[in-house]
Amino acid sequence: MTTTSPAAPERSGEALVGRLFEASLGMMDVLSVYVGDRLGLYRALGDGGPATAAQLAARAGVDERYAREWLEQQAVTDVLDVDDSAAPADRRRYSLPEVYADALLDLDSPLSIAPLGRSVVACAKVLPALLDAYRTGGGVDWVDYGPDMIEAQGDFNRPWLRGSFGSEILPAIPSIHARLSADPPARVADVACGVGWAAIAVATAYPGVRVDGFDLDPSSIELARANAEAAGVADRVTFAVRDAADPAATGQYDLAVVIEAIHDLNRPVEVLAAIRGMLRPDGSALIADERTEDVFTAPGSETERMYYGFSLLTCLPAAMTARPTAATGTVMRADTFRGYAEAAGFAGFERLDEPALDMLRFYRLTP
Repeated sequence: MTTTSPAAPERSGEALVGRLFEASLGMMDVLSVYVGDRLGLYRALGDGGPATAAQLAARAGVDERYAREWLEQQAVTDVLDVDDSAAPADRRRYSLPEVYADALLDLDSPLSIAPLGRSVVACAKVLPALLDAYRTGGGVDWVDYGPDMIEAQGDFNRPWLRGSFGSEILPAIPSIHARLSADPPARVADVACGVGWAAIAVATAYPGVRVDGFDLDPSSIELARANAEAAGVADRVTFAVRDAADPAATGQYDLAVVIEAIHDLNRPVEVLAAIRGMLRPDGSALIADERTEDVFTAPGSETERMYYGFSLLTCLPAAMTARPTAATGTVMRADTFRGYAEAAGFAGFERLDEPALDMLRFYRLTP
């Protein structure tokens, strides 16, 4: 994705109609991918090979007529291959191109895209409540977005957390890497841990470290525990429905990590202050949040368009569910976050433009 601001295109009514028509086709692609992802249709093709509609229906446990319509749509929109488009409908065999397999089936792949579709569908599900929130100034609670959003949020960050967080990103921050590698073993808090991939990545990369995950969503904690067990680190990683302000956590941690959560909070300063309280005097907090432009620019880059889309549909409404609220939204610029960190009492603020991710920026805070 580009992060540079494009020149404004020539404007006309016809151009806008064309743009929205193309966007509508794209939305239908997203929804059809969601169907294939959630019903296991891609998995059935990936594991079982080419299939007719009847064969796919039997493998995936769906109705044959629906299977045929989905297969035809996927071929017409050039996601699936069909062996002979001129054959009778019940004789055509469809296959998943090998070059698309990682994007649609491998949640650890950097190409994984199905979770993005789940999050878009979750946004669409709450539109009636969202319209009411816009009229009244209220909010839409995270729980209203359902399991699709919770799972998608974890799976969207999963590739880089499992692939490079412990092996490349943390080693590139000397002070943090040194403490995680030293004795006595460090204690790490994963705040707003979600389904646990950051905690699991730290424990995997640094075998002596103990990690505690904090989150207020019970369903996320349940998934996190299962993920830690599957990853073989459950003996050193714990997850609990717990607030970062728990007095028992005061002064207990060498490092706190927060992955893509600060902008969602209605009271970010108070949460950051609680995180500062969790740290030992020589500890630090590593925050990953959106890699926004430094200033508002219109028209904006594709990345900024993505951020604003999620902000108006998800992140801002979630932050508006309680009062008082900072009402930050997804587009939390670096200067805004610096203000939050200083108000929370952090003495040190370091913006880390390296190591870099396409969509996220890191900040290191010290008490």
